[in-house]
Amino acid sequence: MSDLAKPWGSSKAILHADLDCYFAAVEILDNPSLVGKPVIVGGSGPRGVVAAANYQARAYGVHSAMPMAIARRICPNAVIVDGRHSRYMEFSNQFQEILGTFTDEIEPIGLDEAFLDVSGASMLFGHPIKIAEQIRRNVFEDLSLSVCIGVGTTKQIAKLASKRAKPSVSNGKVIQGPGIYVVWPGEERGFLEPLSVGELWGVGVKTLEKLNGIGIKTVSDLREVPQKSLVKLLGKSGQNLHLLAMGLDGDKVTQSRARKSIGREKTFSTDLFSQDSISGELVRICDSVAGSLNRKGIGARTVTVKVRFGNFQTFTRSVTLAQPTNSQAEIIKHVRALASQISFDQGVRLLGVSLSNLSEFKTVQLTLDELENDTKQLSLTEAITKIRERFGNDSLAPASLLKSGKLDVIRDHEQQWGPDRSGQDL
Repeated sequence: MSDLAKPWGSSKAILHADLDCYFAAVEILDNPSLVGKPVIVGGSGPRGVVAAANYQARAYGVHSAMPMAIARRICPNAVIVDGRHSRYMEFSNQFQEILGTFTDEIEPIGLDEAFLDVSGASMLFGHPIKIAEQIRRNVFEDLSLSVCIGVGTTKQIAKLASKRAKPSVSNGKVIQGPGIYVVWPGEERGFLEPLSVGELWGVGVKTLEKLNGIGIKTVSDLREVPQKSLVKLLGKSGQNLHLLAMGLDGDKVTQSRARKSIGREKTFSTDLFSQDSISGELVRICDSVAGSLNRKGIGARTVTVKVRFGNFQTFTRSVTLAQPTNSQAEIIKHVRALASQISFDQGVRLLGVSLSNLSEFKTVQLTLDELENDTKQLSLTEAITKIRERFGNDSLAPASLLKSGKLDVIRDHEQQWGPDRSGQDL
């Protein structure tokens, strides 16, 4: 019996579609001279970070989030390309459009991957494997990109399956993957059993250390531990982990996912020592995160400042407000107060500001003393948002960001890959 002749049954049919080596693939597509060469995308400067690498570069041990200096050292013949978020966004939008022709139940994860629930699409498009095959064809024909797809009955299974659909690297050689990997209904436990427990969702470094500490290495080992013992070891997450090990996952494909935080970080090409420079960069980052809040119509209660010095020592300071705010001025005020708690007696390598405890922004009941000032702030915030929506983010900003007659604001979608060779942020 062929795979397409084998019935899927009444189980959920979840796909995880993941564009292969996405950023690097786009760069190679735009510059065919890169075909066959190791390609690394990210910040090309000495403090840059790897955003993506193709398999030729991965064969040398290069991986995402690796410092670019290390990537250069272990793969000296690599072609290093500065990331272009706007270009990747163009392809991502087209990718999402292709997926949307098969189902409305899509949960995008970043620019290059998404979950799809195709349980109700069989009447129109046939077997889940047939849908996966058609998606791969459409993506290649329309975008000239490769997408690998995992097929399963839950999101976790589909995600783990798509990983096995991809090419792999062994002994410095690239081994082609199948493109589609299927875990059939009823085969979930057998598929999971030999996997490292670290592959299960929710198992981070600390959890893995705890599990390994009591001899749990594989999912099979985990299943032998009573659920009560896992809860005692890991708390409430132990119960969920036990279910995941059994192949049970109640996480549904959701079309919109609430963001937990909004933040920006900037790594500098050379350490900052000047208090004026540090203060100016904090204002620049605050301007960006406040703009993101207002474009989304949300407010934040928690403000966090992150400082990393040249010796990589890192400090964070946070404050939680009584009411959510979307005011640029108020965010700057709190960031400055938090920064004053940190001693800037050495060079600063990185600064970051993040906003959390997000919620839809609504006006709150104020005292008479607060009313006039708050109304002015709200009107100012609304005016800034409208001007920027019409004329762009660099049309209006705090005066302290004016440099050489131009406003030095953080661009939309500026990434955290570090500076390029010229010291500019990507």
